[in-house]
Amino acid sequence: MSGQMVLTHVGIVLILLFVLWCVIFHSQDVKFAFLNLFRHKRRSFSTIAAIMLGGISIFLYGGFIDYSFWILKEQTIRTNIGHVQIYNQNYFETSNKNKSLINDYRSLKKAILNEPELARSISTLSGQLEFTGVISQYESETSGYFSALGVEPLPALKLGSFDKLITGSDLSRVKINEITLGSGLAKTLNAHYGDWLDVLVVNTQGGQGALSMQLRGVFESGIKDYDDVAIKIPLITAQRIMGTDSVSKILILLKEEDTAAFSDRLRQFIAKHHLPLIVKDWKEVSLFYQQVEGLLTGIYFFIKLIVSLIVIFMISNSMTMNVIERTREITTLRAIGLKPLHVTRLFLLEGIFVGIIGAAGSLAVGYAVASVINLYGIAMPPSPGQSLGYTAFIKTDSIALNWITLVLPILTTAGASVLPALRASRLNISDAFKFS
Repeated sequence: MSGQMVLTHVGIVLILLFVLWCVIFHSQDVKFAFLNLFRHKRRSFSTIAAIMLGGISIFLYGGFIDYSFWILKEQTIRTNIGHVQIYNQNYFETSNKNKSLINDYRSLKKAILNEPELARSISTLSGQLEFTGVISQYESETSGYFSALGVEPLPALKLGSFDKLITGSDLSRVKINEITLGSGLAKTLNAHYGDWLDVLVVNTQGGQGALSMQLRGVFESGIKDYDDVAIKIPLITAQRIMGTDSVSKILILLKEEDTAAFSDRLRQFIAKHHLPLIVKDWKEVSLFYQQVEGLLTGIYFFIKLIVSLIVIFMISNSMTMNVIERTREITTLRAIGLKPLHVTRLFLLEGIFVGIIGAAGSLAVGYAVASVINLYGIAMPPSPGQSLGYTAFIKTDSIALNWITLVLPILTTAGASVLPALRASRLNISDAFKFS
């Protein structure tokens, strides 16, 4: 939990304890403070409306950000990354991926799936072999550079589920001489369903490997740079053309998103068997996601800060006006024996009640507006580096979002009420009676 969240929780607990203490021991003060909100209905309404406007803005934008993070996360995980990856320990230290392969993949896969603590969390486990080369179509006399993934056809249906098929179909589990291309590469080669393509690579031993393969389908991930060079080949065929039975990495898709705990158990398994492997989770290897998350989180924090400042100034102004207009009332109460702390408590309770009403209204109206928006969605342009737009929605099931929508107005109103409340309690009685 971040320091900011800890302070927020501490603040809201102190406020709730203060209100509870007042309800138990000073119930009359609670009643008077609440009824005072209706003495100046127009001012109270405008203040609560401003709080609600800020709270609704935080709720809607926060829901949009949560949905954007969720869809980007799912797209990242299901575009051949998975929740957890296993690599050779030299994978990130060399640019020659042929020198950092995971040996004896079949045995390792069997050992992982035979480990009960690991197996019960795994939805899909698949090895992938990365390699590059040149692909050409003889009939159209075209060729291009490619970056290929040797994948297991059945697990690829889950791990590559965000790749949209434009023509043809996914890789066959039976026919091992068929491939699928990214849309950009298919256009470069002028290749269509059923065309024969020639693939030329440098294998793991440094020799040449070549194979003629038939185009089974064309897919589009929405990431242009990826679609311009991407090829998917059955893993068996990829290993044959590269002259190896190894894989570049092992991808694991989990049944439930408990990535950190699973990664720890997997590291213990690797250490126990003394394997030269390392474990990474999806976020560690997804630089684009980290950059987008940092940017949107910063924007969201800035919006919350602006809304908080507006609410603080609104409440301070409203409470200050209350103090000025009720100067004679306050001094009368002081003159008949009310202590300064008692006056402070009354004004603090007023501010807190305004915050509670504003918070509840923000959440209720926010849900209503979000429901209307979610009927149609929000048409979004393509993200940076992507070629396809998407329809965004407001995600309202986040506990953190609902919590901050409720807590932020209460914290800001309580904080903004402190100075006016202290000012009211420190009025000089003799001077205040002369006030007009």
